[in-house]
Amino acid sequence: MRHANIPAEPKSKRMTALLKSLVPALLLASSAVAGVAAAELEGLEEELPLAVEDASPVDKGTIELSGALQYQRLRSGEANEGRHEYAFVPRIKAGITRDFELSFAAPYRFGNAPETSQGDMSIEGLYQLRDEDGRLPALAISAGLERPYGAASGGTEVMFKGLMSKSLGSANAADPVRIHINVALHHNLHPEATERNNRYFAGIAYSQTMNENSLLAASVSREQERQRGQASNMAELGLRWKASENTVLSTGVGHGLNHDAPRWRFTVGVQRSVDGVFGKL
Repeated sequence: MRHANIPAEPKSKRMTALLKSLVPALLLASSAVAGVAAAELEGLEEELPLAVEDASPVDKGTIELSGALQYQRLRSGEANEGRHEYAFVPRIKAGITRDFELSFAAPYRFGNAPETSQGDMSIEGLYQLRDEDGRLPALAISAGLERPYGAASGGTEVMFKGLMSKSLGSANAADPVRIHINVALHHNLHPEATERNNRYFAGIAYSQTMNENSLLAASVSREQERQRGQASNMAELGLRWKASENTVLSTGVGHGLNHDAPRWRFTVGVQRSVDGVFGKL
């Protein structure tokens, strides 16, 4: 999600190394405070590796720590000092009840592209209205606040999202195929002169478990950017791999389908699940 176009501040190697070291540090910390919980391979997590997620909350009493690194190659001809954008996306989720989770994320963008040296802090609650049952899909709703920070940050946004996940065929099949649909609406409480008052995101994804340790996923999505007159259409392909009982690795590649979208997007990420945290606090 992008904000005002400004010349990017140069990023030092020290800052880049620091950002890249945060994920393993969080994973080590998670092992110290709680027991191991089984990571869910079948689920789609936001940015791990697609923009679309599934309609299932984190299990009650479970904490999920995740981090993703993204690289975007912007299209040539854009008015900027460079075309390389990197993003570090840390996120923590907590299963509060069987049907409700809270999450906090603080992505940060850096590089030589225009809308870098800034990020977005967000808090979001997701409630599952119903689990998948026979012919009816799993449904969930979420709401949250997103506050930009850093250079030339914009106004705070309120977000509302609807999520649906449905198996094609039997949900209990050995290698289930699932369809996921996300529709989100954002309202800017205090928009800058160049920002939209309201914008939307819509995406549909396909996922299939290849075996007990890997899942293939693909998506197409459209997102109106914060800046007026800009919207990105993306097609993405990703793979999730269960490295251990509590750790899932992700990698993905995306291609922009219109001029406003980045030409290429590459993502790598890690997700770790732990339980028993609430009982130890």
